[in-house]
Amino acid sequence: MARLRGYVRSVVTFAMMTIWVPLPAVAEIISVSVPFVSPKGGYVTQEEDYHTFRIPGMIVAQDGSVLVFAEGRRGDGSDPRRDENAPIDLVMRRSTDNGRTWQPMVVIDSGFRPGGDLLDFSDPTPVLETKTGTVFLFYGQWPDIATRIVAPGQSARPKDRYQVLWLRSSTDNGRTWSDRKQVVYPDEPHETSDGLYWRYAEPGPGSGIQLQWQDRDPSRNGRLVIPAKRGGSSTADGPVTVEPFVFYSDDQGKSWQVGNVTPGPEANEDEVVELIDGRVMLDARPDSGKFRRRHISTDGGVTWGPDNPDAIPITEVDGSLVRYSAKRAGHDRDRIFFSGPRGEGGLNRNNITVWTSYDEGMTFTNPVQFNNGFAAYSVIQRLADGTIGMVVETAKGTADRYGEITFYRFDLTELEAGFRR
Repeated sequence: MARLRGYVRSVVTFAMMTIWVPLPAVAEIISVSVPFVSPKGGYVTQEEDYHTFRIPGMIVAQDGSVLVFAEGRRGDGSDPRRDENAPIDLVMRRSTDNGRTWQPMVVIDSGFRPGGDLLDFSDPTPVLETKTGTVFLFYGQWPDIATRIVAPGQSARPKDRYQVLWLRSSTDNGRTWSDRKQVVYPDEPHETSDGLYWRYAEPGPGSGIQLQWQDRDPSRNGRLVIPAKRGGSSTADGPVTVEPFVFYSDDQGKSWQVGNVTPGPEANEDEVVELIDGRVMLDARPDSGKFRRRHISTDGGVTWGPDNPDAIPITEVDGSLVRYSAKRAGHDRDRIFFSGPRGEGGLNRNNITVWTSYDEGMTFTNPVQFNNGFAAYSVIQRLADGTIGMVVETAKGTADRYGEITFYRFDLTELEAGFRR
């Protein structure tokens, strides 16, 4: 099996200054596969064809199967509601050998609806409920063509042109999926946590988590947490601000509640991780600036403390934040991974990189780069055999963007080989 070289850098911080120190390229990739290849080409409107695959979500099922989700985009590959007569499907591929090979693509939800209606599905965000082995999948619905911000309302009828939140579940490790169920969220000022109209409430994308270390309130153990963001406005048609929050369930996914939004500044796509003391950390794409928004919750994601931004400069993009190991779980060390494009010649969507935190998210060090060239959204998961899987939006050519969704599988030993303690 071919083993490809990665790239390592060490970060040393003195007061307010960050110094990047080159290290040998020692990290190695065990395997690389491409579960989604974008055909591109001309403007696509046919049901059986796609232009671009984007926005990965990923989870490892109870039996070790790797489930990778994406948006199957038509038109010219633009975001939901931007391309007319170009519905977006929600699609999945499944691997039973840790990402070496992939089963045929499955359409979870088609944007071509009965009666000729067209819709855009978006932002797949799965989570595993470990007691039952059920995988839950959150995703959004948008009009096929609409203004950037839709009106408040949650009618699922395509002609009403609202944003809608759907949930499906699988009890057989992603082989089959339930009928979809709408998750209705508070959207009127008298019922929302911030007194605004909620024009949309969209999941992740990426993945959710299940809490297990809630010593302060053991009733929260087993809580499912789905990162999300809402667009809110003081009037039904006024300017919109975007802040993260989470959906959560305390009854194994039977019902879902809505937590409070973060206190600002504005942020967008987000991820969550449980710390070993039971606190929950939320990491979000900033609406402006070059540092990630980071908030802490002490009540399982219901409320959030102030922004404590990270110190690593990175372009505005969706990243991944996931726990790999914890001493509480019998591992040798506490580790949390963060992934994002490090940039090339400035902050941009190039050069996907993984950082590691050994102090529960206070600092992230040991950046390891996995590609040269275009890289955007990413999701990391610990695989069943202890290796690490990462899906990333990549591209075929040096001048291309969003040509593939690539799966990198790598080993912890190789990831940490260049780390200077």
